[in-house]
Amino acid sequence: MISRASTGTGIRRTSALGAKTLAMAGLAVALLCAAPFDAWAATRNCKPARPRPPLVLKDMGPCAFDAERASFAGEPAQQAACLLRSTSLARLGPPLEYIPDALVSRMGQTAGLPDRDALAALLVELDLAWDFAAFLWQPASRARDNDPAAPTARYLVIHDTSGPNLGGRPWPPDLDANPKINNLARFRCSDNWERAHVVINRPGTMLLGHDFAVPWRATKFERATAFGTALKGLFLHVEMIQPRRHAAQVRRRNDFQAPMPGFTPEQYERLALLYVIASVRAGNWLIPAFHAPIDNHIGGGHDDPRNFDLEAFAQSLDGLVERLREASDFAAIVP
Repeated sequence: MISRASTGTGIRRTSALGAKTLAMAGLAVALLCAAPFDAWAATRNCKPARPRPPLVLKDMGPCAFDAERASFAGEPAQQAACLLRSTSLARLGPPLEYIPDALVSRMGQTAGLPDRDALAALLVELDLAWDFAAFLWQPASRARDNDPAAPTARYLVIHDTSGPNLGGRPWPPDLDANPKINNLARFRCSDNWERAHVVINRPGTMLLGHDFAVPWRATKFERATAFGTALKGLFLHVEMIQPRRHAAQVRRRNDFQAPMPGFTPEQYERLALLYVIASVRAGNWLIPAFHAPIDNHIGGGHDDPRNFDLEAFAQSLDGLVERLREASDFAAIVP
């Protein structure tokens, strides 16, 4: 279902935090089981009509994936420095020299994960319990198509939709609120073949395509013949709506020009929330990654997300974690 983003940012303080959120999660599950077919659901099938051609890799990519370790090369911070590189006209930039401490101090660690009750209470307040609180106590997906012995999801891959493509037309003045650009129903599939786990539009409304427990592949790299289904479930995927225009200095048909700023504060807030939810369910802070470095060495690879503000994402994450900590501390001292 399409979750409606709330304008509230605080956390309701209550001494019955755990009981209320657990009850809400149970109610959400019950409603989910009893609900009729979602009125927002699309009628189109999204699964490719024909099997995709085999994808053979020439190498393990610019971030040197190690299939045996199910990990890119280096410690989490080194991996992120490679995986959070941006592109310019489809050319991959150098590894990052600086990553905000809000990310470096957390990724790959188990310490400091927010309390689930406090997180569930926030989801209730934001009117997001239906999609995201019901299964908050369930684990995230595992590699090898949810093999119980495989590693839990390690990477949160950030994508942009690279569309709609406006061609040579100017950006509309209502870009962030334009209903055609931000229509999430375009990403709903009647055959449950949504392109990512979650899609976030520019006002911050979210569409849940697949729960984080569902192994899903949204990059070419994950589908390579070298891996079979070994990587299915190792990556979680979030798409953010970003329209594009063609860059006149390149070939006639392209989508290289993205708006500046690339994303809205609401999108960064929702992305931070999803990062926290996914990390809590995985049992450790995931390593954030961009789609571009993962697929850049593959023919037809992608350049997204464009114009991503890593500092804005980090600030949203720090603010969210602090609010959750305050709510958890308050609940602990109230009899």
